[in-house]
Amino acid sequence: MEDRKPGSRYGNDTAGTGAGACGKGPVGERGAFGDDARTSWTLPSRYYTDAAIHEKELKRIFQRSWSYVGHETDLPSAGSYLTDDVAHQPIVVVRGRDNEIRAFYNVCQHRGHLLLKGRGTLRVGITCPYHAWTYGLDGALKNAPMTGDVAGFAMQEFGLRSAPIARVAGLIFVNLDKTARPPSEEAPGFEQTLRDALPGLPQFVATERLQFDIAANWKIVIDNFSEGYHIPVAHPTLAKLHGRRTAAAAVGEKFSFFRGVGRTTFEEFEVKPDEPYLTWWLWPNLCMLSLPGAEHLIVLRVAPDGTARCRERAEIYAPPGDRPKNLAIVRRLFAEMFNREDVAIVESVQRGISSLGYDQSRYIVDDKDGWYSESALHRFHKQLLRSIEGED
Repeated sequence: MEDRKPGSRYGNDTAGTGAGACGKGPVGERGAFGDDARTSWTLPSRYYTDAAIHEKELKRIFQRSWSYVGHETDLPSAGSYLTDDVAHQPIVVVRGRDNEIRAFYNVCQHRGHLLLKGRGTLRVGITCPYHAWTYGLDGALKNAPMTGDVAGFAMQEFGLRSAPIARVAGLIFVNLDKTARPPSEEAPGFEQTLRDALPGLPQFVATERLQFDIAANWKIVIDNFSEGYHIPVAHPTLAKLHGRRTAAAAVGEKFSFFRGVGRTTFEEFEVKPDEPYLTWWLWPNLCMLSLPGAEHLIVLRVAPDGTARCRERAEIYAPPGDRPKNLAIVRRLFAEMFNREDVAIVESVQRGISSLGYDQSRYIVDDKDGWYSESALHRFHKQLLRSIEGED
């Protein structure tokens, strides 16, 4: 009987992403990943379990990509700040007295102590809790006790290290790569889809912040979000809300936007005819959706936490002032039903994909390249392979 996992006929390629026959992608037990979703085999299961591949992803994807960290309204005034972790790097984002929003590594330049935690508002500047080095909201070192007698010490040489920042329809992104192209070049058309679908998004405010610790590789969560093939089976309530009429409104290498319609017969709340059901995916780990029934945007960022775990951060943004009708129901449906169902799905997939009983399958696609097929899943995997092989 043929061995599975280590020692199988693809054993020579278990630790890397090497090409298969005829210049195609990585080879698994059944065959090679290919450029055409209609004939390609899926990624071999090692892409969800192998530590060496995971390290490549951290260095070649997450340290070179735009990561969502919040919304402009999360920083309402000078001194407002938020902290985050981007590709395992501590980051602080702060609004300056000049109203500019900047991102810095959240690390004191004296001995490396972390500077801030959580969110808040700074009255004066950023003061290290270790030796009281103090930085302005622009990152410049303002005070360093007892350094007057240190030979050649120059305050201007010890400012906080900055990270590139970008704003897209009110959403804030940080990139650890100082040579990164702006999101408008990385994902042309992405911002316009947001502004067209949700014109008020730049003024939206957070109404909910949720955290989920998930026992699955980050890519399994993105895989699951990338296709609607599973919805009629795995999400019976969502299937009642979501009409099957879904179109790819915009698709690029690093983002996709699908526009569907809600069903007016949904019992939980009133849905107007042709009220949109909107979904976005932005490379590598941002998923967003807006359910019919209320004006809002649910933003999901999936951060890797080892090969078999990830952290999902979910924030719900809505217009300021009175909460839109049905928003509380939308929150309950997402947090207590749809996302709970998805967490159970992806954790089950992680257990199965890690077993000796599985390696590869086929992409289920249709001629319409629709959301209810797995075309977007294949596009995500193509971009993944290009990135970890260092081609872009």
